[in-house]
Amino acid sequence: MRVQKTFDLVLSYLLCDYITNGSGLKLENNGYRDVLIAINPGIQYNDKMIGNIQEIVTAASSYLHQATKQQVYYSDVKILLPRTWPVNSSSIHRPTTESYEKADVIVAESYLKYGDDPYTLQYGGCGEKGRYIHFTPNFILNSLIPVFASKGRVFVHEWALFRWGVFEEYNDLEPFYISDDGVPEATRCSEEITGKTAECPGSSCSVCDNDANTGLPKGDCKFFPAKDQSSSSSIMYLQGLPSVVEFCDNKTHNPEAPTKQNKMCDYRSIWEVIRESEDFRNNRPPHTGSVTPTFTILQAKDRVICLVLDTSGSMGSENRINRLRQAAAIFLVQIVEVKSKVGIVTFSSGASIQTHLKLIDNDDVRKELVRLLPKSASGGTNICAGVRSGFQVLRGDDGATGGDEIILLTDGEDSGISSCFAEVKQSGAVVHTIALGPSAAVALEQLSNMTGGLQFAATDNLDTNGLIDSFTGLVSGNGDTSKRAIQLESSGTKIDNGHWLNGTVFIDKSVGNNTFFVVTWGQQTPDIFVHEPNGKIHNKGDFRIDQTVWTARLQIDGTAQTGPWKYNILNLGTEQVITITVTSRAANEKVPPVRVNAHINRKDSTSPMIIYAEVSQGFLPILFVKVTAIIERPNGPAVEQNLSDDGLGADIVKNDGIYTKYFHKFNGIGRYTLKVRVQGKDATVKMTGRPSLYIPGFLENGNIYPNHPTPPVDTDNPDKLNFSRVQPGGALVSPETPAVDFPPCKITDLQAIIVQDKVELEWTAPGEDCDEGAASRYEMRMSASLRQLRDSFSNAALVNLTNMRPQPFGSREAVSIILQDTGLQNRTNIYFAVRAYDKINQSSKISNIAKVSINVKLIVNPGGYRIAKKTWIMIVVPTVMCLTAGIMFFTLCKRRRKRISVDA
Repeated sequence: MRVQKTFDLVLSYLLCDYITNGSGLKLENNGYRDVLIAINPGIQYNDKMIGNIQEIVTAASSYLHQATKQQVYYSDVKILLPRTWPVNSSSIHRPTTESYEKADVIVAESYLKYGDDPYTLQYGGCGEKGRYIHFTPNFILNSLIPVFASKGRVFVHEWALFRWGVFEEYNDLEPFYISDDGVPEATRCSEEITGKTAECPGSSCSVCDNDANTGLPKGDCKFFPAKDQSSSSSIMYLQGLPSVVEFCDNKTHNPEAPTKQNKMCDYRSIWEVIRESEDFRNNRPPHTGSVTPTFTILQAKDRVICLVLDTSGSMGSENRINRLRQAAAIFLVQIVEVKSKVGIVTFSSGASIQTHLKLIDNDDVRKELVRLLPKSASGGTNICAGVRSGFQVLRGDDGATGGDEIILLTDGEDSGISSCFAEVKQSGAVVHTIALGPSAAVALEQLSNMTGGLQFAATDNLDTNGLIDSFTGLVSGNGDTSKRAIQLESSGTKIDNGHWLNGTVFIDKSVGNNTFFVVTWGQQTPDIFVHEPNGKIHNKGDFRIDQTVWTARLQIDGTAQTGPWKYNILNLGTEQVITITVTSRAANEKVPPVRVNAHINRKDSTSPMIIYAEVSQGFLPILFVKVTAIIERPNGPAVEQNLSDDGLGADIVKNDGIYTKYFHKFNGIGRYTLKVRVQGKDATVKMTGRPSLYIPGFLENGNIYPNHPTPPVDTDNPDKLNFSRVQPGGALVSPETPAVDFPPCKITDLQAIIVQDKVELEWTAPGEDCDEGAASRYEMRMSASLRQLRDSFSNAALVNLTNMRPQPFGSREAVSIILQDTGLQNRTNIYFAVRAYDKINQSSKISNIAKVSINVKLIVNPGGYRIAKKTWIMIVVPTVMCLTAGIMFFTLCKRRRKRISVDA
């Protein structure tokens, strides 16, 4: 029972870390403190950058305070500068746990001239925090008004996406829609925003034509809002209007508009979602004092690291001490960056300093550090003794530990680990933890969680190469991807005598410098062959072999050739585990390498885990790659799952380069570790699709004044990418398997179209448990009122799908409703929604709402429905009567609206 409670406590800490981006941001007394804005190391020094950021955030603080009804503002903001910037050191502070990778806001160039559109990277759904906000240097430094709104207002717009998990209330792909009044409307919130539609190809504007089939404006028609407005919302639609100082709430929200907010948040208003966030759910009182933030300027420095390694007696079992030497050697030789300072401490019942800090400035220093790695194991486990000695080593460069790093590896239990929690928290150092084996201290991850460190775990299952992956994941968080080691391959398996380990690694154009092939084994040195794309073969004689740690290392001279590199490894002795690891670095410091970021998230002990893998080059997502998650569990073999970027199940947005999957195969208390394998074959870098804050122009005194278009974006298609990546994703502690079944996942792609006299509906089948198996039944309802489906689904007209058997997850479902003439008005809207049930009658969330606009006089035929496979289902007459009555009532009770002027 005590162990269970401890795991539950640790889980609560770890979940918070994975849900957010790991920054120290917090809300205290109405003020956001420790907001971190970081400037990418690749940005050239500009003496106006700091001042402009301060001006933007100061303006944003006042606007945020007004927008949230005087409840929150920016209290304390930190600006992290690149290490190379020439600034006055007397006004600069040293960072502690802050780093570029943990920043809430980053300032960085947009690779491949994407443009200066600000954006927020969001992994999760409605109400879930984002990863970071991205501004370009051009946006910060130069005047982009009136193309964009004032920068302080844009900052608040992005903050709402980042902090509260809301979404935009415009839609460039669907700028117009047919309202329930049967007229075309501009996609916007609030609907009280007035304006005019027009087509302005040059300096003059002309009347828009409407499409005869859809009734919507066609061509390059745009909505130009009037500059003078009475409406005060919404910031998520058009914060550039002077009158707009609020978010849409329940009174002003427009649920009909095809916005991302409506789709992602079940047609709820922005303010409703914000009010449910942890920042506002406790009825926070208004703030009446100053809203001017204070700023602290930080400057990054080179890494200072101490390896704190367990050498207790248990490390002598399962070949752990030798595996430690193999993995740590890869870190010291291939991963840790040039100009870093590294020390080594070992601990068992006590601690011993093996070496004080050494500057990594040549290969000889790396080799010397490898020789100092521990070779034997004995004694007990005193983690705090090791940590305190690690602090002593870290003080060797400047007398302080703030901003320095400890890499703490242990396999042992230690009931006294909490005795140094206060020291660790006060140190300002970052502690990364690696739990080895099944018995590592339960509270170990609290050390990394309280300092913003990374946390990894490795089992004694050697086939997964978990310990080496833990060390290869410990790259610098300074944001300089050109200097960072990237893992291209990590594979291991148990091989019989005379058998081979074969594979292929693709080295793409974005990497190739400082490339290493490393092979490890357990007893007998294998035969090794590596084939370059040009046919050149490297054999065992070309490798540097270290028999003390059973490791062979091949370093490729210069920049490795682009293409497939094949490896063949022959086991010459008794059965043993053989592993191969391949790492490389960027080929060109001006071209960002293809990267993978892997994360795991679990809201609570009754929820499935969600696995995320972001595949990108610079800030551009990469599409159409194979992503496989490998999850090691406390018991049994590892589980492999393919992740998807199709907008279904756990995946929120299709084709955004974030590959996702539910995981709920828990099998007991312990650590669950993640590794992601990515294979790109003819993969595509996505060049478009991010939302734009561009303002096309304004209507003033009856005249349209269009803005100049945004600068053209370089959309030249890059070469198709063939690449390999393997990325560790950290560890998550879980309590015992919850004794619950998960309901089917939400249907998010319900579509309805009219074909002749039928409404054809399609959607993707959910699973029995989330996205696995097949649901037991569907419940579909329809109404002439979107609000009825949203607010009172069970009272809407039922579509009889009793005889429809749901197919397995991912299958396409289809049903057709036959319509005939009964006198309904043209452009009447009919809405549909569906939810799925599992075998114990748990229901999914209600699906997205699909709409059809009736353009001829039609009504539902009581004759029946047609679904896939030519199966027919009869609809009962009372259902038709209910739908007809609802349409008539809704028509009579239409509310008056202010509309845009549509000149047809």
